[in-house]
Amino acid sequence: MQSIKQHTQSCTSAQLNKVVACQAGIDRYAKSPLRAAGLFYIISRGKGTSRADPDFASREIRIMTLEATSIWFGIIVLIGGLGMFIYGMVLMNEGLQLAAGDRLRRMLETFTKTRYRGLAAGTGVTALIQSSSATTVMLVGFVNAGLMTFTQSLGVILGADIGTTITAQIVAFNVILYLSFPCIGIGLLLYMVGNRRVVKYSGEILLGFGLLFLGMEIMKGAMVPLKNSGTFEGWITSLGSHWFLGLLLGIIITSIVQSSSATTSLVVAMGATGVLSIGGADPLRIAIPIILGCNIGTCITAWIASIGTSLPAKRVAWAHYIFKITAVVLVLPFLAWYPTLVRWVSEGLGASPDNIGRQIAWAHTIFNVILTLIWLPFVPQFAALIKKIKKGTEPEIMRDPLFLDPRIFHSPALALEMARKEITRMGRLTLEMLHSAVGYLKKIDRSGKKQLLEMESIVDSLAHSITEYLSKLSQEPLADEQSDKLAGYMHAVNDIERIGDHAENIMYLAVNKMESGHGFTPSAAIELEELSETTFEMYEGIIDAFEREDPAAAQHFQNLEHLVDEMASKFRGNHLKRLNRGECDGTVGVIYLDTLSNLERVGDLANNVGHVTTGELEKL
Repeated sequence: MQSIKQHTQSCTSAQLNKVVACQAGIDRYAKSPLRAAGLFYIISRGKGTSRADPDFASREIRIMTLEATSIWFGIIVLIGGLGMFIYGMVLMNEGLQLAAGDRLRRMLETFTKTRYRGLAAGTGVTALIQSSSATTVMLVGFVNAGLMTFTQSLGVILGADIGTTITAQIVAFNVILYLSFPCIGIGLLLYMVGNRRVVKYSGEILLGFGLLFLGMEIMKGAMVPLKNSGTFEGWITSLGSHWFLGLLLGIIITSIVQSSSATTSLVVAMGATGVLSIGGADPLRIAIPIILGCNIGTCITAWIASIGTSLPAKRVAWAHYIFKITAVVLVLPFLAWYPTLVRWVSEGLGASPDNIGRQIAWAHTIFNVILTLIWLPFVPQFAALIKKIKKGTEPEIMRDPLFLDPRIFHSPALALEMARKEITRMGRLTLEMLHSAVGYLKKIDRSGKKQLLEMESIVDSLAHSITEYLSKLSQEPLADEQSDKLAGYMHAVNDIERIGDHAENIMYLAVNKMESGHGFTPSAAIELEELSETTFEMYEGIIDAFEREDPAAAQHFQNLEHLVDEMASKFRGNHLKRLNRGECDGTVGVIYLDTLSNLERVGDLANNVGHVTTGELEKL
């Protein structure tokens, strides 16, 4: 240790003997992080084994002890800085999801009609939320829910891969320490005192931004003592000699932390502090394999999210892996020339030749740009390739929920979107039940009766699953608008389930009518046809409006509720007149009146669902 030699040159022979003896003791003692920490604490405070031996507390001994234990402290502080960095990313992501989750979701849904618009959407959204993993998880959910096709998702994946490199570019600047503390202070203030939703969540975003960069600065500080470690120098030398070790290291670390931004920022910190240059090594030759590995490791998050999803959603995870692996395979033969390309781009854009952090950030960006240039023109062909690799047919599922996925609770906007899709599906099932039940009044179908009862069972099961899903989601941090939407969805589930019950009631009334041996009068049959058609038109329109989140359309069909009530009242009066004239059987007359009441009640419940779409929850 050069610095120890420098500090002991002026020592007496007695002091030097004590230094040597203490060094031997430290070498034996400081073999675990816990012991090293304890030893450093005692020595650095100037306390020796004996208060009568002041030489033990000399500066030379303290410096030697610090160097003997610094590798452990460097690693401990490095892990702490990485944890702060990741927590900052989580806060930023959460704040953005709460403040603008619906807008980000609509952006992804809207800008995916072409691969190029999908590329732009993926880049923009990921640059904002600072996580390609979060974007790909959203894509898995969208494809699983049928909101976009597998082929449409591919352009977004490529864009997400470019967008995630923005983090490394930002942290490569040397001004982050000056930004971190103001962001933490202002962000915490806004979060604590902000009354408006936007202000509060903006504070959370700023707080996360500040913690992210403070964590980066802590990681940089932790790197400095590691440069003086012979053990660490040996590790760096091994990475420089064997590129596959760096590739494997990048895959493992990123798979564990599930964030390529965190891993690449860690490598940027190592490069910026000179750790990767130990022993005269070329820092880019060490960093680039790690960067390539972290690009593969980041795919693990989407892979986990795809477990238990539909076949197209699983293909999204497969596509992400194959995108990355093929690009890495294509880059590896040119690994010797890749650093030259990176330096040329970095210096051409104004970075200093000595700014290793910037060069590492550009290595990450250039790789993902190359990946996009390779695959974007061939997205349709790539989609066909993935379908051949991941073969299979998607079985039709009726009883189990198709869209509910608790793994996306971290994105409340997406979770609510999935709930809305499932509620819409439930509504369409009850509409089909109503059509069948009223049809049985004309001609009973025993096989159809069995099918309708099965559908009623499915509706009840879906209602239970959706309610449980929404109850769990309500325990997550939600924006006020999202909380209101969740409460409305709870009401909608209950009302739609009751519509299914009324369809079942009408079916049993049809059975009673058949068993009575009598039919409706022609006038009653016509009236029933008119009322049912109006009710069906109203309910179908409201379900469509609910699916599209279209308040104007919902209000339009809600206006039919008054017509349904008027028709039901008028037809009851007509029936009483027919009954007084002896034109109809009393038993069938009761069935007719009960059918009118059930259809009228369906109109009332459909109107309630319309209030959910228009946001008029106070009317429920």
